[in-house]
Amino acid sequence: MKNKISEIDGTPHKRFILSIVSDYDLNRSISELIDNATDIWIKNDRTKKLKIKINFDQHQKTIKIEDNSGGVKESELNFLISPGASSNTQDDNTIGIFGVGTKRAVIALSQDIKITTRYLKNKTYRIEFDEDWLQKEEEWLLPYYEVNEIEQGSTIIDLQKLRISIDEDDVYNLKSFISYTYAKFLDKSNFEILVDDINIKSKKYENWAYPKGYEPRDYSGILNLTSGRKVNVNVIAGLTTESSPASGEYGVYFYCNDRLIIKALKSPEVGFIKGIAGQPHPSLSISRVIVSLNGASIDMPWNSSKSDINTNHPVFKDLQKWLLEIVKNFTSLSRRLAGEWPETVFKYNTGEISKISVPDFNSTSKSYLLNLPTVNVKFIDVVKNKNANVSKSKPWTKGLYESIIAVDYISKQRIETKNRIALLMLDSALEISFKEFLVNDVTSKYYTDTDIQRIFAKRHLVVDEIKKYVSKKDITDIDWKKIKYYYDLRSKLVHERATVDITDNQLKDHREITEKVLKVLFKLKF
Repeated sequence: MKNKISEIDGTPHKRFILSIVSDYDLNRSISELIDNATDIWIKNDRTKKLKIKINFDQHQKTIKIEDNSGGVKESELNFLISPGASSNTQDDNTIGIFGVGTKRAVIALSQDIKITTRYLKNKTYRIEFDEDWLQKEEEWLLPYYEVNEIEQGSTIIDLQKLRISIDEDDVYNLKSFISYTYAKFLDKSNFEILVDDINIKSKKYENWAYPKGYEPRDYSGILNLTSGRKVNVNVIAGLTTESSPASGEYGVYFYCNDRLIIKALKSPEVGFIKGIAGQPHPSLSISRVIVSLNGASIDMPWNSSKSDINTNHPVFKDLQKWLLEIVKNFTSLSRRLAGEWPETVFKYNTGEISKISVPDFNSTSKSYLLNLPTVNVKFIDVVKNKNANVSKSKPWTKGLYESIIAVDYISKQRIETKNRIALLMLDSALEISFKEFLVNDVTSKYYTDTDIQRIFAKRHLVVDEIKKYVSKKDITDIDWKKIKYYYDLRSKLVHERATVDITDNQLKDHREITEKVLKVLFKLKF
């Protein structure tokens, strides 16, 4: 059964507009107004140079935004205030689609708004509204006026009684935001944005490195949608010439219809999760993937404020599997080269990007991926694996081979006295190894605590005792002379007034003889 009872008034309340401006800051609000002017310019086939001027009067607390994109028709003036109304269609390759951007942008910034516009050579009209009108919930009628002519095809937005405080830092940050957000437009000769009469130049995130065999890759092709429409896809993936763990400027960047939507995205949906790229980590901080999508606005996977990607959007879903493979590939490259970036990546700041045509972005063909370098197994893991069985049967050897691991680590640090520290550790490891051998490995004689104290009171007594169990073939007279030499160096460091410098070659030699002794006494491997 279905009987009509009455009708419900679905007219939106004005508090709807106020409720959707709470997350709008200066950058986001101004960008909505730039987007609107850009869309009109795009729909007018970009036939003339677009100039957008933004001026702040911090003393009067006003903002003026002017553009020459073409103006708004008299019949479309309602689009400037009516929620959801827009002259854009879902098939336009524009930036705006939701019909709320300009409204919430101006209301987020100001309590007193005047919008003056002249469509081509037609008359000039103005609409005005303020806080009083916004508070009248049921009143949607708004008068518009014919006023003195302004430049043909232009629009001027005057904002007074600002809701937010704006200082020099805010304006500086806005300029930077515009430089990056509209970089692809600003590179065009017929597109210009001025802030307080300063011409804004484009800035991009493409500071690529070009290590041989691992140059950035430029993937391009078309994503065919079930609707029959197409989205042009371009993805550039590579390593950068600097690490950015603090600022976090690594990850995935999205441009939609040439506008930057989000930078440095590191969410699970783009691969930053265990099993793909892994959780965000400094070892990944030179990897970057820049995704550019161009097509009908309905096919752009942005949210309504164009500040994030809608990962549930069908286009994102269609691209996701392919994108995850690319993210995984280049973050793995970053991780595998970690620790060697200055030598293997950063110095290669010029080169060419490899261009690759992708016939099907729904495919996850491995042919698109880099052949990654062999993982450099860490010395600590090599030594532990080699001596796992020995340490199980002889647990007293673990501290001995771990001393060599510690020396290896210290020798690679940027510490001025690292050789001195390492030499002391090596000699200590040798002396402890002699003690462990006599106490635990010699079966023909039992050494009491008194015996150990007596023998280890003098190094030559220790050497004489060890020689009883080790042949000259295994540890030669030359080896023992070297052991004595480095013991004397160690004694000079500890007991004499003068500080002894230890060279790299001395440390290398001492380490080799120490490792040899450990191999002979305990069958340890390095």
